[in-house]
Parts: sequence; structure tokens; C-alpha cells
Amino acid sequence: MQRITWWTGLGGLVIVAGYFIYPQSLLLSLAITLLVIFYQFGMRLVVGNWLEPRLRLNPTAFWFKVGKGENRLYHLLRVKKWKKFLPTYSPAKYDLKKHTLKEVIKTMTAAEVDHELMFLLSYLPVLLIIPLGAPLAFILSSVAASLVEIPFIILQRYNRARLARLLGRRSKRQE
Repeated sequence: MQRITWWTGLGGLVIVAGYFIYPQSLLLSLAITLLVIFYQFGMRLVVGNWLEPRLRLNPTAFWFKVGKGENRLYHLLRVKKWKKFLPTYSPAKYDLKKHTLKEVIKTMTAAEVDHELMFLLSYLPVLLIIPLGAPLAFILSSVAASLVEIPFIILQRYNRARLARLLGRRSKRQE
């Protein structure tokens, strides 16, 4: 992910320089494409690596509660069957052999907020329609980038709710 970010950023800048020397619409399109990819990957790296460790969230807050209707939706979506196919950026953070149940639940809460923020920030390039035009390219790329976040948000909410129930059962047994 970091390599893609650096190479698309560097490539985008080189092509922008080439566009100023030899202004062709193909060069402009290629520069925009590379720089949007740079933004989408770079934004995710910044949110995940810089912002997440600084988040202090309460996993029991209203926003993080999973209701019965939401659980039914997860059952309909068959989350349990496909969740194992999603990649994990930092698997060690979720390892219950290295972390307590409470720590993993807090990590999942932060990861959910990360992905929700990434979902929203995916639409920032749409603002470039004003100076550069090409609305379809910016809208489609932003929608595609934001849709990537939905399964990860669902996964965090689904798994966190399951771990919270487990924590609740363990707490009752200890009383």
C-alpha cells in the first residue's frame, strides 16, 4: 500500500510536469488518475497510522451499539461466511493471545471509525471537479473508493458486537 502511494504520487508529479511542457489531454487524464489514486491510498495510510492511535473512544457509546435489526442485516448479508476473506492491515492488533478482550474491542472501535472517516474522505476529490472538470471521473472514482470501506465497517461492527457479548458473558460468570 505504501509503495503504491509513493509511486502514484511520484508518477503523478512527473506527468504533471510533462503536461506543463507538452499540454495534452491524455497527460492531464493520466496525471489526475495517478494523483487521485495517490490521494485515496495516502489518505488511508494517514487515517489508519496517524489518526487511529490518537483516538480515545468509548466502545459502549450509542454510535457503536449494534441493534437487533442490524444483526438481522448481517445475517442476511452472510457476514460470517465472507469475513475471513477480507484482509487485515495489522492482524497483531486483533490477536486475543497478545491482547485482552477489552483491548481488541477498543481496537475494533477505532478501526470502525477509521473506515467511516475513510468512507467520507473518499469524496474529497469531487471538489476537483470545479477547477479541472471531468465530473464523471471524480465521482466514479470517489464512489468506488468509498464502497471499498463498507465491508470493513460491517466487519468491525459485526465482530465487535460478538466480542462484546462474549465479554459480557465472562463478566457475569466472574460475579
